[in-house]
Amino acid sequence: MIRAVLVLLIMIAAPVRADEPLARLRGISNADLEARIHEILGTSKASADDEIAMRRDLRTARDRAQRFLRSEGYYAATINGEISSDGRPRLTINAGTAFHLGTLTVESGDREARLIARTAISAPVDNILTADWVLAAEAMGQAALENAGWPDARALPRDVSIDHARDAGDVTFRYESGTFARFGGVELQSTAWRRDFIERLANIETGLPVQRTGIDDYSRRLERLDSVRRARVTLSEPDEISERRALIVALDPAPRHAVEATISLSTSEGAGTSLAWSRRNLFGGDETVTLSAELASLVQSFGARLSLPYWRRIDQRLVLNGGIKTEDTDAFQQNELSAGLDLFRELENDLDLQLGAFVDISKVTDGSGERDINSLRLTSALAFDQRDNPLNPQSGVFATLIMNPGHSFGDTDATYLKTEIRTSAYYPVSDRLVAAARLRLGTIIGASATEMSADQRFYAGGGGSARGFVYQSLSPIDLTGAPAGGLSVTEFSAELRWRGEGRWGAVAFVDTAFANASRTPEFDSLRTGVGLGIRYFLDFAPIRLDVATPLDRRAGEDPLHVYISIGQAF
Repeated sequence: MIRAVLVLLIMIAAPVRADEPLARLRGISNADLEARIHEILGTSKASADDEIAMRRDLRTARDRAQRFLRSEGYYAATINGEISSDGRPRLTINAGTAFHLGTLTVESGDREARLIARTAISAPVDNILTADWVLAAEAMGQAALENAGWPDARALPRDVSIDHARDAGDVTFRYESGTFARFGGVELQSTAWRRDFIERLANIETGLPVQRTGIDDYSRRLERLDSVRRARVTLSEPDEISERRALIVALDPAPRHAVEATISLSTSEGAGTSLAWSRRNLFGGDETVTLSAELASLVQSFGARLSLPYWRRIDQRLVLNGGIKTEDTDAFQQNELSAGLDLFRELENDLDLQLGAFVDISKVTDGSGERDINSLRLTSALAFDQRDNPLNPQSGVFATLIMNPGHSFGDTDATYLKTEIRTSAYYPVSDRLVAAARLRLGTIIGASATEMSADQRFYAGGGGSARGFVYQSLSPIDLTGAPAGGLSVTEFSAELRWRGEGRWGAVAFVDTAFANASRTPEFDSLRTGVGLGIRYFLDFAPIRLDVATPLDRRAGEDPLHVYISIGQAF
């Protein structure tokens, strides 16, 4: 037993030997080229005393270096290999001159196809003939043909002839163009969807040359339909007389109904559960109606939502919604009946635009007593989203600018503008570690807080704002000592997220927030909470458990708050 312990201690104390490079290099004057060769060669764990392994490494290193240099245009490179005095492989490399592109030729049975492919192929950077350029150029020529009416075009074996006298390489690309084709309409092989709806999604004018990118875009639109589980888009057989080829569409339906349920629990906001039932493809145009209900300590609600995708355009969606809600918090008690619509438009460069109009009828009880406060609101939001995964982002940026003008009427009469900026960023520090940060700034101009519906004011504190504090507690206080809501808000959160090899992970976080009575943020009022959390990753999102505490805890504040929910905090 003692001997085993000693052996274990010696193994722990022994320095870890770094892997040796597969071969050492000399003779290369270009430092960048030398570094790339080292990367290509890799490392060796074999002992220098193993002569057989060293000679095997030498052969492998020489072969890898030669193939890499040729792929980078160094066709005249010379490589000498030897075993150095310390028993390790060593390569002496004279890279020589990088060969340039000589004659570029494109061959195809169709003259027009040959001209299109040749025009699409541009010369390599610095005119150096590399393997990457050859492959990319060949793909560019084929793509040009596929998008100019030859959807079945394919590349044939190419010729690369190296001329050492000229330090150049002559390249010949060959393509089989196939039959020229024009778009001949859509043939739908499924009956669950309206034909005009599926045809409109093609967004291709009949008679135009067939484009492979257009077919791929069409297929992706069909795949994104909630009512479609799988979409297959193929071309009909060529017709040499009419040149027309129809798009044959076969769709496998997704389950007609869907049920979703969520559960959340926190020491500051209590417990809650929500349930949603959806029916897809209501009228044959991928319409989805959703009925939802929430039963929680602070909120009870019922809502209905109708989503109309590709409404009038292929890049926009119309959503109609309405519902009733009762909200009872330390800040206010509000019963609300609301209805409205949202129009979502996909713009270019990862931008999305949302425009909407809402009306609500509310009975509010707060520090000002019981009042009927109704409101009409126009909503607008411009969002920029480059996240790799909205439910569990590992990298990217998300930012939203929100501007909502509104008018309150009933027992109050006020017109106001509510503006918010929300942004979050995610950076992968390593394969297992992600740094995340979130910022929210908001202000209301044109009305006092009491002239607005209680749920339209700004509040801070709680699981969705600053963990470690009671829900809405980081807000202006009225004469009764209850949160009254403010005219501005500032929130900042930062997290360091680690995920292990399996489904478990951990998070360290800091949250800072406060809602102010003034229209401009007052940073001196900010309160900060810190904490740790664990994550259990499901296939679509993590289950999270966070424990937080306020840094500057005051009398009456709990030292710890616990939050359990699904999905990352932001």
